[in-house]
Amino acid sequence: MHSLIDFITTPAILPWFILCSVVIFERFWRLPTRANPLTFVRLLGIRMAERVCPHANSPASRPKKTRFWISGALSAFMIITPNLIILFIFREFVYYPALFDAIILYLCIQSSSHIQRFQQIRRALLSGKKKLAKDLLAPMVLRETSMLSDVGVSKAAIETLLLRFHYQALVCLFLFIVVGPFTVLTYRLCYELHLVWNPKIQAYREFGKPMANLIMLFQWLPIRLNSLLSIILNRGFNVFSYLKAKKLTMRWNEPHGAILLHANHFALDINLSGAVYYNTTKVRRTKYIGNGEPTAQFMPNALAILNRVLAVNLLLLLLTCLIINTLSMSI
Repeated sequence: MHSLIDFITTPAILPWFILCSVVIFERFWRLPTRANPLTFVRLLGIRMAERVCPHANSPASRPKKTRFWISGALSAFMIITPNLIILFIFREFVYYPALFDAIILYLCIQSSSHIQRFQQIRRALLSGKKKLAKDLLAPMVLRETSMLSDVGVSKAAIETLLLRFHYQALVCLFLFIVVGPFTVLTYRLCYELHLVWNPKIQAYREFGKPMANLIMLFQWLPIRLNSLLSIILNRGFNVFSYLKAKKLTMRWNEPHGAILLHANHFALDINLSGAVYYNTTKVRRTKYIGNGEPTAQFMPNALAILNRVLAVNLLLLLLTCLIINTLSMSI
């Protein structure tokens, strides 16, 4: 027993053990939205935006793009920095820092609630309750849902689950192992502010750009690695034809949503992306054509590929832990 504890607490294994424990715990015990501290961060972001850019849509404000960009950066700094400083100081006095790190990671990777809602949407579609499916989908997306067909609801649910799982879970796991818990927390706070200050919303077109750019930096490497992993696990060596034909993973400024949707469209061989409506405004996106439109019967396939990617991620992150520890000991 003592030898097992000694093995788990070694610097090479402890971060990975924390990560696996938190992933398993989060799957079986979901934190209610009202009890999640990140909900408070979103509320702060909304209140801050109301005070800083209340008239961002007015014609007089259009020439002041730089001012809104700077305001967005400073607002995020005022929200994020005090929380990080307080938690960093508090950690210095914690008797079990590993437990503290586990709590931070647990708060950051909350994604099981989206899986649960995804399954509820599927059951509603299979039962013919189209209105209920749309109502369940609406809080998960920014787009307009009232005009969606059954196929549209299925596609939107699949796209949202794919994006949210990568952004809120897989990116956090990667950052936790590579750069530590406080970088994960910084990313997650930035991501929450990005959700409420999304540049797709006209009022936050300039105000939300600093967070959008910072989020892109955090996500750049893990998104590309996991996109390739999704294709490899489903299509094997066809990943080379994907890279040769599209080369999406090689472009620095390619939107991460486009990379993920195109990779998973190729992995699942279904139609994804396409035009969407934001507050009655039609936004055209590249449509990725596969072997047909996704339906409610197909939705479990999207969840299955995410579970496979997660399992392989855990194994690869264990290898990463061992490599980082070996390099640190050799320096």
